[in-house]
Amino acid sequence: NGEAKNDPAFNALLDTFLLEEGQVLNHGRYEEAKNTLTLLAQRRGYFDATFTKSSVDVFSKTNSATVYLGFDSGPRYKFGKLHFMQDVAATPFVKQIATFKEGDYFLSSKLSKFNNRINETGYFSNAMVLPDIENKKGLAIPMNVFLTMRPENSVNVGFGYSTDEGLRGKLRWQHPWVNKYGHSIESNLIASVPKQEASIKYKIPLEDSLYNYFSINTGYKMRDQNDTDTQEYLVGFNRHRKLSSNWLRTVYIRYDNESGIQGQQDFSTELILPGVSFSRLRTDGTANVQWGDRQRIYVEGANKIWLSSENVLKVYAKTKWLRTYYGHQFVFSAEAGAIQTDSIYNVPASMRFFAGGDQSVRGFDYESIAPKDSQDYLIGGLYLATASLEYRFPIARNWKIAFFGDTGTATDDFSEKMSIGAGSGVVWASPIGPVRVYVGVPLSESENDFTIHFMIGPEF
Repeated sequence: NGEAKNDPAFNALLDTFLLEEGQVLNHGRYEEAKNTLTLLAQRRGYFDATFTKSSVDVFSKTNSATVYLGFDSGPRYKFGKLHFMQDVAATPFVKQIATFKEGDYFLSSKLSKFNNRINETGYFSNAMVLPDIENKKGLAIPMNVFLTMRPENSVNVGFGYSTDEGLRGKLRWQHPWVNKYGHSIESNLIASVPKQEASIKYKIPLEDSLYNYFSINTGYKMRDQNDTDTQEYLVGFNRHRKLSSNWLRTVYIRYDNESGIQGQQDFSTELILPGVSFSRLRTDGTANVQWGDRQRIYVEGANKIWLSSENVLKVYAKTKWLRTYYGHQFVFSAEAGAIQTDSIYNVPASMRFFAGGDQSVRGFDYESIAPKDSQDYLIGGLYLATASLEYRFPIARNWKIAFFGDTGTATDDFSEKMSIGAGSGVVWASPIGPVRVYVGVPLSESENDFTIHFMIGPEF
């Protein structure tokens, strides 16, 4: 009885109810079935829900039992007004990102999403929205908002390791609240033996601070790895907006000044690159992800007409998926790209395509798959295509054995065969995230008999 009688969520629950005629009577299952009704009622705003009857009559002579359940949901409550328990500068931005309006039916998933979005803004050290059921006004539940602004400055230090780059450290400084408009500044220093990078990003919220904002970034990168020795300076202006499909669209224009040596070629380029990218990240939010996927697509181009030193058009797409079924994990990834230009030598090294390594074709050294010159120096390719499939079998708590197969190439014309690698490894779900060790064996021509790949860090 009650308003839940016509609620599709309750109808769906009854269609798959835990208690069925013909089952063996199990008191634990009976209590669990009652709990499913109670929990669903709480999640959907039926705060007066109660059992009008709940009993089991057992007939020992016939080895049978009759279960009686009477459930009255009562009325469904609605979201009331937001009450801010502290006076903080970011209050207007919290209102902008609310996932419900006053008068909407209560739904715990909307409340949970609202809490997550508040914490994702980066403005607060502590933030929580709780329903004040005791002070309900009619069918409206006031929502109490508890907020504590982050310190004026914060510093984070992190590290990771991979066989591609070795030990990698990161230092991040944030000034999360610059002025009353919610502007913020973030600076990052990232360093490994072959790569060093420094960057600053200034963020200006528009309609909301999470998915509708403008940013300005500048940075300097150095790289000395394989046959690449380059320096790069860049400045970018970006407009970010989250679409109704949950994809984040970024329209940008970037000034890229790069010089150095690729293979035996000295180069220096100055490019003005307008472009657009679409990205989406979905995960379960845990350190050791059990479910997640990431997609990214972008196109960008430079032309001498708008004062670039070269004519270049680049298209790139990458996807990665992880799914877990009864402890068994499957990981799939693929990427593809193409560059249109008069010559590969007109393209800065950072835009050229290379394959091989921990995140590409395992069994091969990092970025060792690409066209080479007559002296066997890597040049880089105009086209890229890779694919990877991995299966992880649970062997103990937090431990899995992995088996994988990878294939791909970076090339100028796809005339040569694809590089293929396969192997196995161990994945440990550590307290700080997954630790992965693989032994990859090249199944096509390679300088190595095998390659060890070791990674500490998140899947996505």
